[in-house]
Amino acid sequence: MNQSELTTILSNQSQANRTSAFQFLQIAQAFFTLPSFLSIILNSAILHSIAQSKEMSKSPTYYLIGNMVASDLATATLFMILPIITLFSLPYVVADVICRILSLVTGMSYMASVLSLIAISVDRYLSIIKPLLLASRSKKLRIFKCVIVVIWIISITASLPFIYLTGALPGSTNSCALIHRGVIGLLFYLLITILLYIIPIIVMSILYYRIYQFLLEKTKEVPSLEAKEGHSKKFLDTAKRKSLIRTLVIVTGIFALMTWPFFAMILGMSITGITIDELERTSLFLFILCTISVSFTVFTPVVNPMLLIKYDKNIRTRTTVLYRRLKRRVSGKNKISASYNTTQTPASSTP
Repeated sequence: MNQSELTTILSNQSQANRTSAFQFLQIAQAFFTLPSFLSIILNSAILHSIAQSKEMSKSPTYYLIGNMVASDLATATLFMILPIITLFSLPYVVADVICRILSLVTGMSYMASVLSLIAISVDRYLSIIKPLLLASRSKKLRIFKCVIVVIWIISITASLPFIYLTGALPGSTNSCALIHRGVIGLLFYLLITILLYIIPIIVMSILYYRIYQFLLEKTKEVPSLEAKEGHSKKFLDTAKRKSLIRTLVIVTGIFALMTWPFFAMILGMSITGITIDELERTSLFLFILCTISVSFTVFTPVVNPMLLIKYDKNIRTRTTVLYRRLKRRVSGKNKISASYNTTQTPASSTP
């Protein structure tokens, strides 16, 4: 066996191993459909609950929470579509266009979710520590509607570079991946890591810590304050405020824990200049680690609604009512169907 034949065999074997690894990645992506489907159901239920509640729909805080939930819903929908698309053998050009569009929309919805979390923390800080700054709820609601528009404008604009920095990898799998673009890619990923992870974590941590300190100092004054403010008539009394703050702190903490592996991955790949296919060839362990880091990000839209339903009393009450209403409706339809089938069954004749 000469040198050229040996080189050809090794090249074919390397290509086969690469294809097998990316096929494993596609199989892993297929399992994203289940948590994504669950996320779509939970986030849709929360959005419906907020929209149908007179108190929650007029609350600036829940308006921002609804925007965050809508962003998570968009992300979950995309992660449910992506594995379905990868099951089909598409031409490279079509796969590349779909990859870039999905990357754009995913980045847009993720950025909107992060910016919504920051806006929620600012809203809670102003409502609790500086309540007179925006005393009018209607005025505050109009301001935060404008904030939501600005959030989406920023998210769309900041996500446009993903069209250039992502694409389908040529080959039998046409897998969607980050493409190394040198200094441009490094600067962009460094910028979004600072703006979408480091700064938000610092800002939200400071604001929630100051809120915690304020509520701790006011604990002894709660009975007299609530008596003056009319405890029974307030939508968000002191106890509900504490519960809501606890919920938002937990959501923020989970966000920090579940997204840092993804930012670490994109920064590492940008600094080293190693693409995902080169990483698969050099270290299968790091390749699988990157897959896990993306998986953590996928599960964020699933965990957030679960936390909201578990820890937020208003959302939990409304979603429970929605669940019972749907259950009664399904049960009623089953009873009607059973009754109809019974009446349509011919009576047996007696000899």
